[in-house]
Formats: sequence, structure tokens, C-alpha cells
Amino acid sequence: MRRSVLFVQPKLPGQFRRQIATALTDPKTDVLLISNASFGGSDVPKGAIHEFYGNPSPKGQLDPLCAEFNTAIATAAEVEKAALKLKLRGYTPDTIIAYYGYGESLFLRGMFPNTRIVTFFEYFYGLKDGAMNFDPEFRQPEAEILRRSKARNSVALLALHDCDEGIVPTKWQLSRMPEEYRHKIKIVPDEIDQDLNKPNPNAILRIAGREFSRKDQIVSYCARALEPTRGIHIFMRSLPRLMKEAPEAHVVIVGKPSTAYDPPLPNGEAYIDKYLSEIKDKIDLKRLHRVGWLEREDLTALFQVSSCHVYLTTPFVASWSLREALACQTPIVASNTAPVREFVEHGKNGYLVDFFDYNRIAETVSATLHQRRQPG
Repeated sequence: MRRSVLFVQPKLPGQFRRQIATALTDPKTDVLLISNASFGGSDVPKGAIHEFYGNPSPKGQLDPLCAEFNTAIATAAEVEKAALKLKLRGYTPDTIIAYYGYGESLFLRGMFPNTRIVTFFEYFYGLKDGAMNFDPEFRQPEAEILRRSKARNSVALLALHDCDEGIVPTKWQLSRMPEEYRHKIKIVPDEIDQDLNKPNPNAILRIAGREFSRKDQIVSYCARALEPTRGIHIFMRSLPRLMKEAPEAHVVIVGKPSTAYDPPLPNGEAYIDKYLSEIKDKIDLKRLHRVGWLEREDLTALFQVSSCHVYLTTPFVASWSLREALACQTPIVASNTAPVREFVEHGKNGYLVDFFDYNRIAETVSATLHQRRQPG
């Protein structure tokens, strides 16, 4: 008897790489995919049945707190249109595995009322021990944090109520979810590409018109968006001391000068430009390389040649880049925050430093560089 499984993700395969690959090996399973058309289909696995949904077009002027929910409803409507195309082609999936973050899964229950829905969750906002109230430099009044948390959690709560099963990648992320829903959520760790992310003593990184290898001193920093949630302000403030103590070190910063989780600065300036202006007269700019977003193979090469990778985050979702750097056995200096401690054990596979202590970060990176240069 044939069965079918539908995966819904803005950019496939995303977190569902392994599950999709496994399903495609079963000759009795039809693998159905729905993804956002703006990302194209170059990474879509061969052999699957694929439909795109368009970018949402929310209408009307709303209170800013409603903006994310409004976009989520519009996204859900676009996904529903793509799901209808599959249904009209005769497909009713036995299982749907969907991302929730932009509203993708909200209308699927109405389209497929008897289908088992498994929803991937990342983060649930709250007043305690969370990203919104962690950094005093950006902390807002408690009432504002409460309003923003309630608004941002609305999509997650609807998806939690609607799904048959939830999945999260880590114990810490599970601890963030509402207690009344934890009974139907299980931990399924994100899997990175171990064939790609592994040590390579002969790796070469080509950036900024030159080549770097493991013979060079490279300090790497990587984030999708260079913003305070990922500690860009702290990292930049560590550079004057770091470059003074490590006069041969080159610093490579990967990421877009935009925001993903933080509000943009009122004047439109990028956070990295703001903090670079604070230190530009105190560092060797020739040894600072802002490379934007790297291709997958180049990012792996960076981790493979890097003498030390600095990973900073507030209490928020740990990035894939941390796990990829660890898989490449890159020396790690990371923030001593809850999501990081699930991956980095101080003194064993990296060093944990207080998120705000940029002088200590510089000291620890410098010591790591010196240790790596020692023979034996």
C-alpha cells in the first residue's frame, strides 16, 4: 500500500534533509514538497513531487505588534494554495512535516483533516531567561517585552494546538516551550552534513584576493545577520585587544549587514558599521575581512583553516554554524549561555566566556591562537 509524506519548509531541504532523503529511498512512499518560490528549486532533492508557494502580500496598516501575525496568515494562505494543487493531483499525505515560523502550517489541518501533522518548532519567547531581556544595552521595559512576546508567540501557540506532534532540536529549546504542550514534543537533533563538515588539514580559503591555510592565524565569526542577538557588538569591541595581542591574526567576519531578530537601528545604519566606527582607529583594518555571505564550500573551508572560531549568542537558538565548526574540529571560544552549553563543554571541545566580557573573549582567543602555534 502506497503512502505519502508532505514536507513544508520555506527553503528546502532545511532541517528536513535527512528525513526527506530517507523517505525518498522507500519505493512505496510518495515524497511531496512545498517551498517558497523566491528561493528557487536548485536544492530540491530529485524524485520528489514539488509545489511552490508565492511570497505573501499582507494588506492594510496594522499595529507593529500585529505585523508578524499578519504576514503569517498571508503565508499560510499561500501554502494552502500550493497544498490544494497537490490535493487536486490526487495526493492526500499520510504525514505532514512542516516548519511553523512564518505561518506555513496554520491552514494545513483544514486542507487535510485526517493527516498526521508533525511541526518543527524553534523558540518560544518569555519574560525570563530569554533573548529579549538578556542584554541591558538593548533591554526594553518589561511591559513592552510582554507585549512583543505575546504577539510573537501567537503563531507558535496555534501551531502547537493544531499539530499531532512537535519536534525541537535541543533540550534547551524544549525547556522554552509551554509546559502544557511538552508532552507531545520530542527532541530530534539537527543533523549537519558530516561528509562536508570535517577536518581537512589541506584546506584553502580564498577570500579578499588572497589565500589562507592552516599555516595562517585566522579568527572567524559567523552569523546570518550581524546583529546584537548574535553578539556582533561584543565581538567588535574585543578586536582592539585581540589584534594587539595577536599581531599576525586575520579576522574574517561572515554574515549580512542586516537584521534577522533585532530591530533595525533608527537611522538605518548597519549594526556592524556602527560598532566598527567605534574601533576603526584602534585596529589594523588590513587584517579585518568582511566577506558577506559565503557559499557553502567556502564557509566549510573557513572553519577548516580557522585557528579559532568565536561564537556568541544571547539565550536564543544555537546556529548551525556552531555545530559545523565543531564538526570541523575548529577551536571554539563561545558565550557561556544556555543554548551553547548544550554543545560546548568548557575545556573539552571549546572555551566558554561571559557573553558581555569582550576583554576576556580577546584574552581567550589570543591564548587559543598561542596554544595552537605550540609544537607537539
